[in-house]
Amino acid sequence: MKNLKEFAKLEKPVVGTWVSLTDPGVIEFVKWAGFDFVCLDNEYFPFDPNMMGQMIRTANNLEIPLIIRISRMEDISTLINFGTDGIMIPDCTFERAKDAVERIKYAPIGMRSMFATSRSMRVSGLGFKEYHKQANDHVTLLVQIEGKRGMEDLDKILSLDGVDMVCTGRYDISQSLGVPCEANHPMVDEFEDIVIKKTIDAGKIPFLGGNEKEAQDILSRQNVRMVIVSRDTAILTSGFASIVTNLTKRS
Repeated sequence: MKNLKEFAKLEKPVVGTWVSLTDPGVIEFVKWAGFDFVCLDNEYFPFDPNMMGQMIRTANNLEIPLIIRISRMEDISTLINFGTDGIMIPDCTFERAKDAVERIKYAPIGMRSMFATSRSMRVSGLGFKEYHKQANDHVTLLVQIEGKRGMEDLDKILSLDGVDMVCTGRYDISQSLGVPCEANHPMVDEFEDIVIKKTIDAGKIPFLGGNEKEAQDILSRQNVRMVIVSRDTAILTSGFASIVTNLTKRS
């Protein structure tokens, strides 16, 4: 299975979606639909540890990379040692990015805890020494720049070896800039453009998100190939509503 950074090198769009429903079966539908990766949203939705473990196991078995947006830094070690492919840090500052690198990457980049019989190592099919050599490339660290604090720290964050991808959060950015709820405000566009440019200039990978129309606009930008589109609940609601609308129009 390709890791997320290998996907980003492909000369094609790399498309994922958010999952917020606490059922591993959702990941099956995401895979069957043809998405390249899935992102579990534990910042806003209450996944208990056992359920996150089941979601990771399902994604591993289906060979679809799984990112988890965390709510607590303390969960990182458990999640990466169980087998998640990526960790997303919301509302990132330099201090949070540095802490994440320490927890996610092995030495000499960080100080990830050494666990010689971890599930992540067993799933890889490698011995511990070989897994140790490859793990820093396989487990991806994504940081979200979502406001003025993150922008002020962006150059320092991008200087960290171990930060792999950079994403934004347009609604939080709008609030930080004094135009709450206006995710398409010109100031938000300008903020995001700066993040993209600085990310690419630093040799990192930009990773953006939005609805289907916004995703099409994102992929038209130069050097942006990774996009996360909509979420499971919105896709289900839209599909159900479309059926009802089509049928009631005929009656």
